[in-house]
Amino acid sequence: MARAPAPVQARAILERYDRATTMLPVLETERLLLKPRTEADLDFVAALNTDQEVMRHIAAVGDPAMGREGVAARSFLHVARGLGYWTVFARTDESEPLGYVGLIPWRAELEAGTAELSYRFAVRHWRQGYASEASGRLVRHGFDALGLPAIAIVTHPENAASLRLAERLGFESDTTRDSVTIGYPPVPAACFRQTVTACQPRVQPTIGLNAR
Repeated sequence: MARAPAPVQARAILERYDRATTMLPVLETERLLLKPRTEADLDFVAALNTDQEVMRHIAAVGDPAMGREGVAARSFLHVARGLGYWTVFARTDESEPLGYVGLIPWRAELEAGTAELSYRFAVRHWRQGYASEASGRLVRHGFDALGLPAIAIVTHPENAASLRLAERLGFESDTTRDSVTIGYPPVPAACFRQTVTACQPRVQPTIGLNAR
């Protein structure tokens, strides 16, 4: 398991979150609002990370890196570059988050300048196309507003919902990343990649998609 970040480190980052989150825009889709993560969202994310079904293909429940301190320590590190996490709400009801999406730096040793698409939704909001809709909007933001050359998806090879999401968003399988692992115990990850030249506004809200 990963070592939990020191509370003082997380606190120092949180002290900057008010200024940090103003650097990220609110994004919208037909059904959803994507709002930059704030400190108020951390308990929701930490709770997601304790759900066995949500974490089945991601990491071990109880991993300190997935607790509130770990989430706080990495949530606001890269907002000056336009990267970070967005909490997803229904446009008709902002009282409860549905999940989150994010663009985070891809491993520099693998490909500089590429971001990784991250997403996680509460189980009760699966199979309604929210992950596809929110992720598609964030991918377009990454290419159009941030000028990213490429975006990657890394998922567990048995995570059928995420494999379908990658295909739906137009990502292509990248079999050159055989050193990347995911899950607990770790297994070779399924990696996907999309470049700015290949990006097309093809994603539409789809009810019935087994989305996360």
